[in-house]
Amino acid sequence: MTALSFGLLAFLGFLGAAWWFSRMKTEKAAKMVRYLLAGGAVTAGVLLSLRGAPVLGGPIGLMGLGMLTQALRGSRRGAGGQEQRRTSSPGRVRMSLDEAFETLGLDRSANEDDVVAAHRRLMKKLHPDTGEGSPALARQVQEAKEIVMEFLRNR
Repeated sequence: MTALSFGLLAFLGFLGAAWWFSRMKTEKAAKMVRYLLAGGAVTAGVLLSLRGAPVLGGPIGLMGLGMLTQALRGSRRGAGGQEQRRTSSPGRVRMSLDEAFETLGLDRSANEDDVVAAHRRLMKKLHPDTGEGSPALARQVQEAKEIVMEFLRNR
């Protein structure tokens, strides 16, 4: 009976943790996943090294340490290792005007109607409620529209 009680308690604990994780903000959840993966890699590396496989455990542990230091440092480097521009709010990188036109699939000769049409077409395809979309893609398309519309109004 104790095993059944322990199993039920563990199951309820996992359900509670899953519920809590699903309510987290995306950035906070991503940070937590990075810490968990890095800690798991370090633990696996140490255990493999202690069990007589230092050739395998060493690189895994070092990779985990690298991931952990990068997560703790809060690296601002994007793809390609280049430092990215920051907007006024920390943690947000604003796309350039060229990236915004490219995201919407438009060239610089586009007018406001073209931007609205491209935005609508992409949002129908990439909205989180559709099967293909995600919140990140929808935010990217929305940001691209805002940047291009601001450019068109100021020119």
